[in-house]
Amino acid sequence: MSLSRLRARWRGSTASRASITMVDQCVAAASNFAVGVVVARISGPAGLGAFALAYTCWILLTTMHRSLITDPMAILGDMRGEQRDEFVRRGFAADVTLGLTAACFFAVLGTVLLLVGEPTFGTGMLAVAPWIVVLDLQDYWRWIGFMQGTPKKSLHNDLLFNTVQALAFAVVLLTGQHSVFAVVSAWGLGAAAAALYGLRQFSVRPSIHGGLAFLRSRWATSRWLASERAASWGATQLYLIVAGALLGPAAFGGLKAAQGLVIGPTIVVINAGGSFGLPEASRQLDERGWKGMAKVARFVTGAGVVAATVCGIAVLVAAPALLRLLYGPQFVTYAASARIFAIAMVVSAFAVGPILTLTTTRRVRPLFVVQLAKLVVSVAAVCVLTAAYGVTGAAAASLLTSALALVAVLGVQSAVRRSIEETERPSPGYLLAAAGRRLVKNAEYLLLLSPARDTTDRPTTSSTPEQHR
Repeated sequence: MSLSRLRARWRGSTASRASITMVDQCVAAASNFAVGVVVARISGPAGLGAFALAYTCWILLTTMHRSLITDPMAILGDMRGEQRDEFVRRGFAADVTLGLTAACFFAVLGTVLLLVGEPTFGTGMLAVAPWIVVLDLQDYWRWIGFMQGTPKKSLHNDLLFNTVQALAFAVVLLTGQHSVFAVVSAWGLGAAAAALYGLRQFSVRPSIHGGLAFLRSRWATSRWLASERAASWGATQLYLIVAGALLGPAAFGGLKAAQGLVIGPTIVVINAGGSFGLPEASRQLDERGWKGMAKVARFVTGAGVVAATVCGIAVLVAAPALLRLLYGPQFVTYAASARIFAIAMVVSAFAVGPILTLTTTRRVRPLFVVQLAKLVVSVAAVCVLTAAYGVTGAAAASLLTSALALVAVLGVQSAVRRSIEETERPSPGYLLAAAGRRLVKNAEYLLLLSPARDTTDRPTTSSTPEQHR
């Protein structure tokens, strides 16, 4: 097969994986977005605020399970080796172990919130706790499909999730249920069906044996990933918890609605960039070096920026109408916050590629420093601006933090690239030694080709170097 055909075949398979991954992310995002909309419709701003706290904590758990399990598997290429089935089994055990621990934490935290007089937030935590294991396990199967280069399996898993969830939502609405527990249970039932289906998709026998050992074996790589992602979660999510404490459940629900209006559609493309981008960037780095990886990063960044811009324009023009249509008339007053979040999302989209580059090249420590600084700025900004301007101030804190973080991460990426290029550039001593070795080889080659001299030292005709170049 010619080189051009090989390239065309590679581009076709890559485009196919990227497009299927994008479709899958649309399906997955629709599920999470639908939960928030249904909670808002049934329980109003206060109910959405209760769910939003639990959902924010679940985002942290999902971030940790990816940092400790699936991201190291993608970076280290576990799905490209002969033992990939064993890695899938061990990753499953680690994911269930982590999920059981987190479920206990959610239950304890929810109980504490009830005891200290925060029944609204406590109810939300207790509603999510029973479904933690299956929610994260379903996400695990999706990532296994991405890493194995079979995103169709991920798509089928998510389609089952959404189908079961939609049927459960219909039951909730038809029976007139108005509790957060009912809506979250519909969400969890969809995850449970998809989690069980994943066992069949990837031929895994359920077991938690070896889960802790697997987590420990990846600690050298995963600890910095987990630290960086925890700081990133704090910068993008912890400020919401702080804002919720300052605003109360109802205003917090309005803030989440304004944010969800923007993040819901845009996060589809950004998450698709991560699901497709990290395994693909890791593969390209191994096969083609920095240029191949950078091409993937540019593609991911461009897709994210386009999606964020289109969504941002729609929100800037029609925020009140969209909030009324999706969440209800009581959320229209948060249109200004939605517009600010739209601008912040466009700014954040430019940072997706640089973050992917730093993660793929395992330059996680400087990225962790950036995220830690972003966390500090985020919490400080939300405390000051929320106290002064309420919900609008909390949204403005997000915009300020996103802009400063983009500048910082671009600077770190530039420094890392220069460092890599200087490391790969041959030193003068190396070049001189290489030239000497080449001269010696050429001399040996000429001696082997020259005819032997006779004892009378008669001149003989020999080849010149130019004839053998």
